[in-house]
Amino acid sequence: MRPGVWFWIVGAFALFWNGFGLFDLVMTVSDDEAYLSSYTPEQIAYWDALPWWRLTLWVVGVCTALLASILLLLRRSAAVPLFMVAPVAMVIGLLHDAVTGGFAVYGASGVVMSIVILAIAIFFVWYADRQRRRGVLRSGARAGTPVAPAT
Repeated sequence: MRPGVWFWIVGAFALFWNGFGLFDLVMTVSDDEAYLSSYTPEQIAYWDALPWWRLTLWVVGVCTALLASILLLLRRSAAVPLFMVAPVAMVIGLLHDAVTGGFAVYGASGVVMSIVILAIAIFFVWYADRQRRRGVLRSGARAGTPVAPAT
């Protein structure tokens, strides 16, 4: 099935959204002063003190979501399981934040933004799965692309 215009709009948005997620991650982890100037010293200290596994969840979630966005635009069904990684990683990370006082550090707007980010990540899972079920996403090699025989 051929993708409609909304497929390309959602795919481009996913690429932009998750590309910005990677930008945010890099700027936050690298302690870029200009980028972090709108955050409180407590927020910056909280992020700087994250345990390695919590930071790893953030990196894995962002990177797999960005890769999934690229695969979605390439119409590959592998986008679906990759999109699933981000909300799972985020829920685990948010549970950590809730237990360690991160929500108090984030403030109400930070918690709301985290919920919005999670909702968008879940939307991408739903949308990619819907496109896979409709036959827009393919698995394997492109139709018409020769595949070398197994030896």
